Amino acid sequence: MELGNVIKDKRNELQLTQEQLATKLHVSRQTISKWENNETYPNLDILISISEILNLSTDELLKGENNNVVEKISLDVKGKKKYKKMVTLFYTAIAITMIFLGIFSIGHHYQVEKIDYFNPFLKTQTSYAILPVTNKPLPKKDIYIQTDAYGNGFWQYVQAGIIDKDEHWAMVQHKGSYVYSLKLIEKKYWGYPRGKYETLDYLPYDKKGPEPRTSSWNPFH
Repeated sequence: MELGNVIKDKRNELQLTQEQLATKLHVSRQTISKWENNETYPNLDILISISEILNLSTDELLKGENNNVVEKISLDVKGKKKYKKMVTLFYTAIAITMIFLGIFSIGHHYQVEKIDYFNPFLKTQTSYAILPVTNKPLPKKDIYIQTDAYGNGFWQYVQAGIIDKDEHWAMVQHKGSYVYSLKLIEKKYWGYPRGKYETLDYLPYDKKGPEPRTSSWNPFH
């Protein structure tokens, strides 16, 4: 006998209405009706309560000919486990993504070259810089790399060879703060429009100045 028929027969035997049984189980009368018509089935917790109220063992409720409720409950449990696993994987993926975005953001802001190098969101671009004139190879030195015509950019350590007074400007290929290459050029090849009084002279980094050695927190540009 199917579960719904077992519940209905025992309810009638105890002279309980659907409404009375529903009240005892804290469910709606419509729910009882659906169970008894085998349209839906109760979960495991409710089955235990039904067993106690109707004075039926769980074996009597679950066993019987054409009673496939055990299989349905098993499928339901498996479905819930699968859903929980998918939710866990989803939130794990979000957490990992947020961690990487945080690393890329911090690395970009504090100009950690290796992090910018591995940041997949940053594009390789060509910018321009003014270098000091020197008759010997330039060791690592703070250079302002200008990234647009409005003077925006960042300070970065740059290493170069001998720099002539006629070629102490440079094209810089970089990805964020990671510098791939630097090419010395003449002043006339400076890549941005210049104002009337812009001399494009080298200015050393001033630790007390208003421009800190940091970039944007945005890891995407």
